[in-house]
Amino acid sequence: MKWHTLLDRRFGVALLIILGGLLALSPAGLRTATAVSPQQLAEAIINEQDHLTAEELAAWLIDKKPDLLVVDMRSAEEYAQYHIPGAVHIPFNRLFEAEALEMMAGDKTVVLYSNGGTHAAQAWVLLKQQGIDSRVLLGGLNYWTAAILNPTAPGEAVADAEILKYEFRKGAAGYFGGSGVAPAPHDSTAPAKPKVSLPPAQKKKARAGC
Repeated sequence: MKWHTLLDRRFGVALLIILGGLLALSPAGLRTATAVSPQQLAEAIINEQDHLTAEELAAWLIDKKPDLLVVDMRSAEEYAQYHIPGAVHIPFNRLFEAEALEMMAGDKTVVLYSNGGTHAAQAWVLLKQQGIDSRVLLGGLNYWTAAILNPTAPGEAVADAEILKYEFRKGAAGYFGGSGVAPAPHDSTAPAKPKVSLPPAQKKKARAGC
């Protein structure tokens, strides 16, 4: 993770802690707020306990991981158009209602996603304040669509790990009804061979007579 990205996320966490406290004090805060310090949240982010990748979520869904709850936070229209198979629809503005909190409580593995990652990350912090552990789908539905539904074939000069990842994505695309596999980016411009220029022939100087 790049250092400036981590700083941005820490700054956002500090602001969202305040929102979480206000939510706990409001009448809508039906659950007892849990004291979570900014340092604890920062450590969870550094240790990558706040998110999971599209590949990890795909593997969990394929393996039918017990107690997995995938939450789609987008609008009802977007959810109806497409959602990750098995995901329940809880929009952000209803995430803290009693019924939604009860659904996410307990020992469930809660995964949050929106189109990108911003709203899900904000919800992650606020749910922490309500004593609910969750994870954010890294890159949101946008990355899920690109990596899982329409994986791009790797180029020729790639590491074995990238090839294995692509093979998994390709299989997952078939499982989740992806539209196909995007071709590998191909650079048809071969590197030009350097021109070899011969030095001009030098004229021999006439020898002086004896």
